[in-house]
Amino acid sequence: MSTITTSKNTDSETDCYAALASRRSLANVFRVFRRHIVLGFISSLMVAIGSLQQLSPFTSKVVGSWWLGIAQPGSLPSTRFALPAEVMTVVGLGIGIVVWLDLLRIVRGHRDIPLAAFWYIAAAWLAPLAIAGPLFSKDIYSYAALGEMVSHHISPYKYGPNVLGGTSYLTTVDPFWGNAKTPYGPFFVGLAALITTITMHHAFATMVGLRILALASAVGIAVYVPRLAGVLGFDKGTAFTLAVLNPVTIYHLISAGHNDVLMLALLLAGLYYAKVSRPVLGVILVTLAALVKVPAEIGVLYIGWHWLGDDRTLKERVRPVVTAFLISGIVMELAAKITGLGWGWILALSTPGAVRSPAVPTTALAYWLHDLSAFVGLSVGLGAFLTLTRLLGFAISGLGLLYFLSRSRHFGSLKAIGYSFLVVTLFAPVIQPWYIAWGLILLAVAPSNRVTLGIIGVSIAAMVLGLPGGPPIIATAFYVIVGVVVASRLALRLKLVSGEKIAPLVDRYLGQVQSV
Repeated sequence: MSTITTSKNTDSETDCYAALASRRSLANVFRVFRRHIVLGFISSLMVAIGSLQQLSPFTSKVVGSWWLGIAQPGSLPSTRFALPAEVMTVVGLGIGIVVWLDLLRIVRGHRDIPLAAFWYIAAAWLAPLAIAGPLFSKDIYSYAALGEMVSHHISPYKYGPNVLGGTSYLTTVDPFWGNAKTPYGPFFVGLAALITTITMHHAFATMVGLRILALASAVGIAVYVPRLAGVLGFDKGTAFTLAVLNPVTIYHLISAGHNDVLMLALLLAGLYYAKVSRPVLGVILVTLAALVKVPAEIGVLYIGWHWLGDDRTLKERVRPVVTAFLISGIVMELAAKITGLGWGWILALSTPGAVRSPAVPTTALAYWLHDLSAFVGLSVGLGAFLTLTRLLGFAISGLGLLYFLSRSRHFGSLKAIGYSFLVVTLFAPVIQPWYIAWGLILLAVAPSNRVTLGIIGVSIAAMVLGLPGGPPIIATAFYVIVGVVVASRLALRLKLVSGEKIAPLVDRYLGQVQSV
């Protein structure tokens, strides 16, 4: 099977990229990557300006959610330029994806590009988004409300943001989550409370503080992704481009201010220190990541599994795994005591399941079963089918985790964790683009040809998923692909078609895709 190819470079181009190793100034980086810096900046600027329109569907337009592009209290939002602004945003995202792909093509052909160049490019792509409100999500306003609650000693594991009453913190929170208990760990809500206190209980300032926290966490991702890639023997520049400069990371993680950025920064740092023979520090950091969002606890399992090395029997792995989870439990107990929030967040982990999206496989299956039961005359509520299919999803996720853990020597621990995250996301009660980023960023650390192709495809799908009307498109495409794969396997099994005839067609198609 062919591999991803890069364009042939002239000697002058090769010398140009090699010169960056000795001259890492902004001027020299701009001279070499002028096209990518300028076009990337323009694409982000188009997204930012387009999102400022008062009817934009890409960011919250509630009074107090941002300082630009919000209608005055009591006035109707302006409809002028609504459609052009929306088109501008979508086109800007499209340009950003194309620029990212072209940069990736170049980086894969030049392994000697210093990391400083990628930091400058990241700064150029992110800078315009500072004028835009949090994109594609309202979660950050809930974070601010949670911080306000905790700063007044109100447990977010017993009450929802509505307990705040008519404060400015509640105004911007999505009403859907008004009475929802939070599933976020005490480390994160404790940080949110600290930011609330520092900003003197000013709702807008708290939100800005949380976006700064997300940006600082993104710096952590940008530091530890190339470090991990270097330890594993992969190209740091390619890993940085795939993980940090990925449009999903920029628009759905950093710009939106999701706490997933903090979780990933701590997780990557913990996995790095475990790789360089500091497993205790690694477990502590990964546990702090789980105290933001619990899926990060998968990292503790892998650190314990590989604590004594790869060539160990199951019996030899038991003690280090137990040790890793004991250390993790101690850290969690300390966090529960220090914050005074206890372990209530564990009981609130089902909160995201309140969302019902037919684009989610487990939810779609529940709707199909419900419709089928109605067709045959059975009176079974949708809730019963949702419970059944979500339990099935959790079971599949658990089996997937065990499979990748048992095969982690074959895949590599970082890839195994990345695949595990993708399985957990696919069969979770709700799928969001920033959830998909968990697995993509872990996989980007060890970017083989096949993994790189997968990251590109899934990243583009995640960007479409985040657009208004995007979930049905992605859901339809996913189910069509699954149907084709299943039908093909059955046809081969029943010998309706010959594998000798199909294989050349598949190889030819993959070769064409990989040569793009």
